[in-house]
Amino acid sequence: MSGDGNEKYPEMGAGSGADTPPIGVGRGAETAKSAVGLEAAPKSRLLTLNQLDNRTAAYRETKALIDEIHSDLGGADRLSAAERQMVQHGAVLGAYATDLEARYLKGQRIDLTALCTILNTQRRCFDAIGYQRRPRDVTPSLQGFLDNLNAEGA
Repeated sequence: MSGDGNEKYPEMGAGSGADTPPIGVGRGAETAKSAVGLEAAPKSRLLTLNQLDNRTAAYRETKALIDEIHSDLGGADRLSAAERQMVQHGAVLGAYATDLEARYLKGQRIDLTALCTILNTQRRCFDAIGYQRRPRDVTPSLQGFLDNLNAEGA
């Protein structure tokens, strides 16, 4: 602790995140924080998978895993937003784990602790959504059946 009266807050030293550079740089508009003497954090721009170059091997591997898992679960349209997020997170972790495993099999040294952490985190993502395939109901509706009959008769 610092001994300056702020004992309930631990000191922030090197490696604690206090010296981490900002994520992105935004326009330097003055904010309420900077008006009272606190430094304003620059605006950051969040990326999504849809904004990435889909030609990279990492993207293709991740997208293929997402599509396979969505299919196993009955389709993305049948999943909640939270389930879709867990699928995405699990697929990204799976692609990264596959990369580490391939590097190991090529004879390269890998961080085994990192691989185990990734696999454990991926397992927890999939625990949240389940592992069982979910059948999709493909039974045609009555209206669809009648429309199909009319089309065949015409």
